[in-house]
Amino acid sequence: MSSLEQLMLDHSSEMLMLVDPVTLQIVLANAAASSALGYQAGKLKGLPITDIESALQDVFYWEDVRNGIHQEIHHQEDQYLSASGELMTVSKSIHRVQHEGQPLLLVQATLTQDVRKLQDVLAHTMSQLRATLESTGNGILVVDWQGKVNGMNRQFSRMWAIPDTLLETQDDQQILEFIAQSVHESALMKSRLNTIVENHRHASSQRQPRV
Repeated sequence: MSSLEQLMLDHSSEMLMLVDPVTLQIVLANAAASSALGYQAGKLKGLPITDIESALQDVFYWEDVRNGIHQEIHHQEDQYLSASGELMTVSKSIHRVQHEGQPLLLVQATLTQDVRKLQDVLAHTMSQLRATLESTGNGILVVDWQGKVNGMNRQFSRMWAIPDTLLETQDDQQILEFIAQSVHESALMKSRLNTIVENHRHASSQRQPRV
């Protein structure tokens, strides 16, 4: 692995480990994994993944992997054994990847306590955002990078005379279509909205680290 690829892995806040499905050894681990698990840099490399994922169900899972059964996992709660012997709860995903022509398993894990903390911060931020939206005299519509309606304040719905029955459906496409049809140049409005969404999606994808 090049120094650039290692740098991209280390840039991630998630624990990332690449595992050889034949030997079950960790062939690469990023800085976040070493730090969270209490290992010095580079010391995870060569360790069996079952030294970290040591619960009975994990041992069975990795034994299946050794026998050629590669079942992917998505956001499953598990316990990891740190270098100090402490158990820590994580949310993990496992995906099959190809690296330098070799099939490997990418293990991604996040400490559950960090996930909950982030969720609490996000909930607080969203609460403040909703309060701010409602306190302003302007009509505001929030659309995410996928083109979905993330929220709007009451002033916006009143200004555009959006029926309550339509709002209650929570159908983003119908709501945006209603708004677009309320202006003279509806095609131009939809085109500009699509351009904004596509530009933001492209910018977001460029910021994502790749293995």
